[in-house]
Amino acid sequence: MSEFTYESKTNESSLETFEWDNVWWEHTEDLNSKRVVYIGDSISCVVRHIATNLSGNTILFDGFGTSKALDNPYFKPSLIQFLSQEAKIDALLFNNGLHGWHLSESKYEKEYRGMIEFLKENVKAPIFILLTTGLENDPERNERVKFRNEAAQKIANELKLPVIDLFSVSQEHCDLHLEDGVHFKNEGYTVLAEEILKSIKPL
Repeated sequence: MSEFTYESKTNESSLETFEWDNVWWEHTEDLNSKRVVYIGDSISCVVRHIATNLSGNTILFDGFGTSKALDNPYFKPSLIQFLSQEAKIDALLFNNGLHGWHLSESKYEKEYRGMIEFLKENVKAPIFILLTTGLENDPERNERVKFRNEAAQKIANELKLPVIDLFSVSQEHCDLHLEDGVHFKNEGYTVLAEEILKSIKPL
């Protein structure tokens, strides 16, 4: 996972020390298969490939993985550029909870709500809220992840959006974390991909 970063020290900036985007389109020549856009963090970058493979390429997972916090001023403009290159979108998955530790709980909820409203305005497809995966070696931040997931669940309920609970899955399989307690072994990513595929099966 050296190509990705996780900001272990909290600063007060909307930008992390190192910022990155990982953008991917699957089989661009295929305009017939179901196509899912997955906006998330470094974990999404691995899960989307596995999910595509597990589906036998019947569901193609395009991705926008990023270190950007919800209040990063470049986040929405970057998403607009990314989404403008999507020929079709059958569903969109959204997760953002392991970056932007400078955000207070109330600010996080406000920014999260704003992002979902932004996505609803720009994507005419079902939106799935993905709860953030747990942190194995950082109890304090893991409690903050729980709060962030509660906020995401609350917003999803209000807007009647489906939720995929990756947090519970990650906690049930905490032995599949890597030593950093953030990322996963391949078996862990596979379990997460299977949960996503099961949840979007109605597509």
